Amino acid sequence: MWENAEIISVYDAAMAEEDGVLVNVTDQAKELGFKWTVRISRGVHELCTPPKSNKIQSYRGRLHDVLWMALLAIKRSNGDNLVPYKLKIGRKIETLWITIDGTMGEPALHIILPSEY
Repeated sequence: MWENAEIISVYDAAMAEEDGVLVNVTDQAKELGFKWTVRISRGVHELCTPPKSNKIQSYRGRLHDVLWMALLAIKRSNGDNLVPYKLKIGRKIETLWITIDGTMGEPALHIILPSEY
């Protein structure tokens, strides 16, 4: 159906990183055992940023929780292209989605909020 369609515009993961829509967290993800590039959405990035009044939690610690729970969710999945999971961030339980992206020529994982899909 789309074989002969004219491409009008392309927006890939690199552009999304440049715009701040996605944040590359591959270095910390690799520390936990991820093999692919991992990016989080702006919304997930904001969830990982504790309020200034919170002197106990850190961005790195919250990101670690997001990535660790994502890794466990992936291991439990059946190889689906969309893997939902829940975790507690601060005082709220959040639902996050893991999606597979291939716009850069190699597979990557994006962790996003359902509202950002």
